[in-house]
Amino acid sequence: MSVDKRKIEDKLKSIKAMEIMSRFAITIKENETVTNLSHLMMRFKISGVPVLNKNGEICGIVTSTDLFNLMKKIVKNMEDGINPENYLDIQIGAFMTKDVVTITEETTLYDIVKIMCTKNIHTLPVMVMSKKEIIGVIGRRDILNAFYVGVGSEPR
Repeated sequence: MSVDKRKIEDKLKSIKAMEIMSRFAITIKENETVTNLSHLMMRFKISGVPVLNKNGEICGIVTSTDLFNLMKKIVKNMEDGINPENYLDIQIGAFMTKDVVTITEETTLYDIVKIMCTKNIHTLPVMVMSKKEIIGVIGRRDILNAFYVGVGSEPR
């Protein structure tokens, strides 16, 4: 079977973030605790959450990788005799990723895949081009779905 590279590239460039994003952007405040974050992520089965400051502006992102790294630190400290309860009340702002990569609703699937792969990002907040407002989130599951449904359904 021959795959037309140009046809796939054109398809990837024709799909916009607004078509594939999760429109219900679950966010959390930077002063919330690790416990609240983990409950939120488990409840909604999400792997990344944009973090908002007191003004409602995006100031970071926290992912399951960040939580896992914190768990590794907790286990290491437990081995050293430090009480793990101290970690349950840590505020998200203390360990979130502050250098947030965002995209707009017009960003193409082609560019989204490039960004996620080159920067090893799992979750991208989608922002309105004209404002600093989050209108959605794109995770790797959204990308896989769009790629294989949108591109994989093309006749060869």
